[in-house]
This record gives sequence, structure tokens and C-alpha cells, in this order.
Amino acid sequence: MAQSEDGNLRVGVIGAGANTKLRHIPELLGIPGVKVATVCNRTIGSSRAVAAEFGIPGATADWSSVVADPDIDAIVIGTWPDMHATLAVAALEAGKHVLCEARMARDATEARAMLAALRRRPGLVAQLVPSPITLPWDAAIQDILRVGKLGALTYITVRGVSRSFPDPAGAPLHWRQNADLSGLNILTMGIFYEALQRWVGDAKRVLAMAKTVVGLRLHPDSAALTGVRVPDHVDVLAEMACGAQAHMVFSAVTGAAREPASEFWLHGTEGTLHLDVDNGQLRLALRSEGGQLKPVDVPHEQRGFWRVEQEWVNAIRGREEVRLTDFATGLRYMEFTEAVTRSAQSGQAVSLPLLV
Repeated sequence: MAQSEDGNLRVGVIGAGANTKLRHIPELLGIPGVKVATVCNRTIGSSRAVAAEFGIPGATADWSSVVADPDIDAIVIGTWPDMHATLAVAALEAGKHVLCEARMARDATEARAMLAALRRRPGLVAQLVPSPITLPWDAAIQDILRVGKLGALTYITVRGVSRSFPDPAGAPLHWRQNADLSGLNILTMGIFYEALQRWVGDAKRVLAMAKTVVGLRLHPDSAALTGVRVPDHVDVLAEMACGAQAHMVFSAVTGAAREPASEFWLHGTEGTLHLDVDNGQLRLALRSEGGQLKPVDVPHEQRGFWRVEQEWVNAIRGREEVRLTDFATGLRYMEFTEAVTRSAQSGQAVSLPLLV
């Protein structure tokens, strides 16, 4: 099923959270021939409010009715990760195309089920919302690596820290800190690792240490103190398939940490590349030019930008393939995520891909 008989692509939205309202719904409404037909949130009141805000004709609190609706061609999943596998598998089995918010799932098992459901329906299109933090520089970095300016990669550093001091005990529990909702996803680790995947490929072995500094938080539903199982600091050592060694650190408790707080360093035998995400600056140092970091001018036409919804719709219409991000890539970053947790819990290095 590509689209309805009248030529329009009718989309149902399940989970209209912040990014769905900021990005997915407005972008889809701006594409000719795309109709957002219904929206489903956890309560009918919330669903109706979003429908009224965007002029969407349908509103419901029953996600299964959206998936079962024969007039719906495609489903946008904007829920927390705890529902991603359930909704994606159900939608694909019902013959609907899928755009799923990141992170892909709570763990590798759920991600594997999503990919298997897609492979059972090869005529359908499924896409994950990509990590957006490096889109403006991805193509330039890929070109620098492709032509060998850095030589053989030797060492990679990735930092994604908050510069905030720890919350006090009893601070509110955010859904990202709730393992029942977010699963094994830790802080911004998946977002940064997905970006790194685009440039240098995957890790083949990881060794991790993780710590939960704020161990008690106030649950928003029960107003009771609850134990926190999601770490708020993690260090990862990784052996990358490309031959480099990597050190990655992600933290919500490193008050007044050095700036930039979000950065990548790629070191090679002939050069070093530094991406300062916070300040939007890419710099390159080459041995042949004295080894000093110099800004890389990325032409406007080479800069990537957000086009998630356009790519998804074009793929459904047969005009392009899904690149950012397909389910197979999502499974690989979820396997990395699970490997980090397994290593942190066991104290042992974990090899990738995971053995099922």
C-alpha cells in the first residue's frame, strides 16, 4: 500500500509529544498530498487538544483503532520507547508504513522484533527519526575520511555532558530516567553513537562503567520516592571495527565541566578532526600542514538539514531510499546500547554484534 486511492497519503499519529508537535505534524502537513487524519494520545482530552491545534479531523485515545483503520496508510509513532516495538510491529502487520521516534526501542530484543516485522513486509517503508546533532557536518566529515586526510584512525573521543551539578534526592523522575519507559537507553549516548556510526561504523567490543548518582526520585504518577535504575553517568571504552580505540563519556552530573560539553575528536596517523557541536565548529589539523587546528569551511550546499518527514514520504512514494535512519542501523545502535549495560553490570567486555 503506497497511498490511498485518491492519491493522498493518510497518516495516523500515535503519541503527539513535543518533537511530534514541533517537527512531524507541521512538516507532514506541509507536504502536498499528505493528510494527517487522526491523532492518538494517552487521553482523549490531550488527543482532541492536539487535533484542534493542527486542524486534524480525528482524535482518539485507542491506538489499536488507528492501526486497524483501513483508511490510514502510514503511522507516526511519537510515544516513549516502551511502546515503540508494540506499535511498530502492529502497524507493519496491519500493512502500514512506519515513522518511529528515536530511540528505536528499550533494548535490542525489541529492536530485533521491529526489524523482523519489517522484513516480513518488504513492500512497506519504515524509518527511525535520526540523531540530528551532526547533520550539518556529516557529509563534510565523511568526505574528509573518504579521501584519507586523517590517515588510519587511531583514537576517538566522544563527550556528551551537561555541565550541571546533580539534582537533589527526591527530584522529579523524568521519563528518560524511568527504565520501564526508556529501557537501557542512557542519557544522550544513543544520539552521539548513531552520529559516530555514520562516519566510522560500529564498535566491535565495549567495556563500560556506569553510575547512578541520584538514586531516588519522585515518581510523577504516584508522588512516591522511587529507585532509579538508569545511570546518570557512563564511561565507555570501545574497540571500533575501523581499527580505532574510542572513549565516550556521557553525564548529567558533571557540574562546571570544561567546554564544549558536546564534542567529537577523531585522531588519525596523519590528521585530527574536531567537531564542537555546542558552537557549531568543525576544525581539522593535518601533519603535512604543521598540525594546527584550522576551521573547515562547509559550503551551504554540503550542509545537511532536517528532512525526516520528506525522506519518509518520498520513500513511500518510491522516490528515494530511507537513509536516516533505517531499522537495520537502529538495531545496531540498540545492540551497542545493550552491550554497554551488560558490560557495566558484569564488569566484563562485551563483543558485538550480540549473540542472540
